[in-house]
Amino acid sequence: MNTDKSRKQFKQTLDYVSGYNELFHYNVKELLGSFIQDSFLKDLFNKNPSQLVDKGQLLIRKFGEAANPENFTLQAQAINIQPTTLSLIFFIALYVSSRSWNTFAIKYYMTFGDMGEIYESFEDGLDTSNNQSQNRITNTKSSR
Repeated sequence: MNTDKSRKQFKQTLDYVSGYNELFHYNVKELLGSFIQDSFLKDLFNKNPSQLVDKGQLLIRKFGEAANPENFTLQAQAINIQPTTLSLIFFIALYVSSRSWNTFAIKYYMTFGDMGEIYESFEDGLDTSNNQSQNRITNTKSSR
């Protein structure tokens, strides 16, 4: 890759990443708000005895089997917190950060496209199992 082009791309990338913070914060706010809008938190912390809710199953339905509070029993005991609460905190943070990263990656790719040699130097360290934007990058490279 041409050194001048690489420097220009690097500066554009830095400008993009620096300016992304507003969109990131908006995205995080929207994702966290979705837990209120879809009544997930209300259902999870409902104190009405006539509407008993299996909180563990609610977490599993929302985040998958890994969110099962049984997976958090030892850690919860060590820090004196309910396993359900620890699972909730962990998976809300994981959900929001992974969705925010995915949004960033997609918008970055849409802005800069295939990064060519720059991208290839990072490619070996990426887990590409479920990343839609990564699949688009791979498909673009294979169509050359």
